[in-house]
Amino acid sequence: MYVRSFDPPPDLPAPLCPDLGLALQGGGAYGAFTWGVLDRLLEERRFRPAAISGASAGALNAAVLAAGLAVGGHEAAKAGLEALWRGVADMAFLKMMGAPGAHLQMDLMTRLVSPYQFNPLNINPLRDLLAGLIDFGSLGGRGRPALFISATNVRTGAPRIFRETEITVDVLLASTCLPYLHHAVEIDGESYWDGGFSANPPLLPLALDTLCGALLLVKLTPDSEEEVPTQAQPILARMRRIMFNAPLERDLDALAGMQAQLRRTTRRLPRDLVRLRALGLSTITMPAELLGEDAGSAGLIERLRTAGRAAAEGMLQ
Repeated sequence: MYVRSFDPPPDLPAPLCPDLGLALQGGGAYGAFTWGVLDRLLEERRFRPAAISGASAGALNAAVLAAGLAVGGHEAAKAGLEALWRGVADMAFLKMMGAPGAHLQMDLMTRLVSPYQFNPLNINPLRDLLAGLIDFGSLGGRGRPALFISATNVRTGAPRIFRETEITVDVLLASTCLPYLHHAVEIDGESYWDGGFSANPPLLPLALDTLCGALLLVKLTPDSEEEVPTQAQPILARMRRIMFNAPLERDLDALAGMQAQLRRTTRRLPRDLVRLRALGLSTITMPAELLGEDAGSAGLIERLRTAGRAAAEGMLQ
């Protein structure tokens, strides 16, 4: 493993750097923390990401942010993100998960019954919410952020990265498709599950396929959790977080390795490799204390937003 050395840009706070690449990790309802981060950053005129990547809940945030910026600038993006997360908090499923014992009941049910059995009509309330929020025709084009949305091919386990003009409601539903809750989403004859399994979020495309000069990662998996879980539910939750964070750790190691090799070379490098060698990465990470059994409760959504805004404020100072 390479020693990671991602130097943030020296002059400006990372979120305000020109040619910013924004990487948004997935994490279910904890994506409301990212909403809070973006909500605060959108109050800064100089916050103008050149490229955005996302998986799962990060994909929803990425698409709503990009569409809002395209059709109405910062205020439209703020309004779109608020409508997204107010709509999520209003969903009957999320309200049900706030009831005592609901997580245990859901865990038992999903171990015994598949979504093809308990939801044979494949009803997903996110579909209508996203269709009403996002002008998909506005994504991409000159002066608009590049987009990289991941989903996981069920047949191969490999990530597929969808770009601006490919992104539809089905792509976002694929990126958020937890297989124990939803049917696999079919696109172009292939079935897809949550992008968090394979690229959470797509980080290397921001570094290699764009001209970004700085990267900002919003991470929903805490950097460390000191307490070793000993009960069934916390053990399962920790296992899921480790599994969903593994693709990001792989990409971080790969990026660090490439930069280390570029820094060792004595040859004159092409301009894009000079950019890659100097590419800095800054991270806003959700605090571990926000994790808890009420991850499905609507009340947590507002606490996560508040925490995200505070974290963004800290980086801007």
